[in-house]
Parts: sequence; structure tokens; C-alpha cells
Amino acid sequence: MAVHPVPFFSGALFARMSCFVYLPPSYDRSERAYPVVYLLHGMHGCESSWLTKGGAEDTLDRMIGSGELRECIVVMPNDGGYGHGTFYVDWYDGTGNYEQYVLYDLVPFIDANYRTIPDREHRVIGGYSMGGFGAFMLALRHPETFSAAASLSGALGSAGQLPYYDFSRSQWSRMIGPRHGDYAKRYDLSVLSEQRLEAANRPALYFDCGREDGLYPMNVQFKQHLERIGYEHEYAEFEGQHNWAYWTEHLADTLRFFERRWGESAGD
Repeated sequence: MAVHPVPFFSGALFARMSCFVYLPPSYDRSERAYPVVYLLHGMHGCESSWLTKGGAEDTLDRMIGSGELRECIVVMPNDGGYGHGTFYVDWYDGTGNYEQYVLYDLVPFIDANYRTIPDREHRVIGGYSMGGFGAFMLALRHPETFSAAASLSGALGSAGQLPYYDFSRSQWSRMIGPRHGDYAKRYDLSVLSEQRLEAANRPALYFDCGREDGLYPMNVQFKQHLERIGYEHEYAEFEGQHNWAYWTEHLADTLRFFERRWGESAGD
């Protein structure tokens, strides 16, 4: 079976968590180690969303079989909570260490229990919607862990730009505190990208969005921000809305980006 559910314990959340792990075709027949892709889900999703709604297993089988994508391990975790979503951050109000759960529980567990290549060059992260934000945030805050990040229809805006009414009536204040405060800036993608601009280990970024998506303006604005500061990136836009038809079709674009990234780092 290429995909199987895996339980593990999170010290950050003091809870038993679970993820799905995709193993490449040769895994059980060899002793080699493999690069790892982490795929994050969006708001209201869970660890099975990429599989049951996004056809991820079929896409991986097809691309590995055709040679478009090298064999790799793919990990699909949940965001650490339920309901509206955690955005993969450590919440300001102290109710959940969701960033630490990914960094210090999930990644070490996968490296300890599977034959991974346990370095940043062979570890990448992607996601859709809320997971797109999570992928960019985690890579920009932890470039020693992830060498590249990809976002499909990502929520790439800054909480500081939200209207006060929207901010005060949502859970954003619980997540990041005052919208213009120092804690919020820790998770502001515009601030993080500027901080990483001159770093030698600056993560590679790819993102795309459908033109009929409600988050399309956010993606265009973030693209313009990266162009303005000179952060090299790849951006694409297509016809499509904020739905599984779009993410199912364009997961392949994210995986091709990761393959290019691995090829560049290996000098292929």
C-alpha cells in the first residue's frame, strides 16, 4: 500500500496526532533514502483531504511513473486542530503550539521512522489556501529546515492589512495578538520575505492562484511585493476558483517546481 495512516505523539500539543505518508514504489525493495514533501491542508480540512478530495496519490503515482517527479516520500499532516483552522502558527493566546508541532514533533518523527534524506535541500513544503500560508510561513521562518515552499491559492495577505471589524470579529486576535504588534510581525509574510532577502539559505518560492478565486488579489499583491524587494520567485495564474477542481489539477505544478528545485541543488 503506497499510502498509510501514521499516529505519533506531539509534545508541543501534548496529544496523539496523525498524518498520512505516501511511500514511493521502490521503498520496500531498496535501502535508499528519499527526499520528503510535506503537503498541508486548508481551513476546515484534515490530514486526508489531499487524498480523498485532491487525488494526490494518483497524481504522485502518475508523475513518478512518467519520470516527471523523482521518487519521494510525501507527508500529509493535519494542522493540529479542528474547526476554523490553526494556520500552523503558535497562537498568541497560548492555546496551541502548532508551529512547534510541525517543526519539533512531525519532522523529527518522519526522519526517525522513514528513510529520508534528512537535510533542508531534500525537504520541501507546500499547501493550499491556509496551507499555502503555512508552507510559506514555515519555510521563511525556518529556512534551515525547508529549502523550498509552494502555495496553491494561498492566504498570503498580512493580518495588519485586515479591516479592524474583520480582525476583531475573527480568531486572528487569538492567533497573533494586536494586528500591528511585534507578535503579528513574526508571521507576516511580507516582513519575513524581507528578512530572508539576503540570506544564503533563502527558501525558493512558487505560488499560483485561479483568477476567479477570492484570494487572487492577495496573491497578486504578494507577487508585486516580492518583485519590489527583489526576492526571486516563480508565480503562475490560471483560470479557476477556490476549490478542489483547481487544487487537484495544479498539484502537479507544485510537484514540478519541487523537482526543478531538487535538480538545481544536485546540479542535474
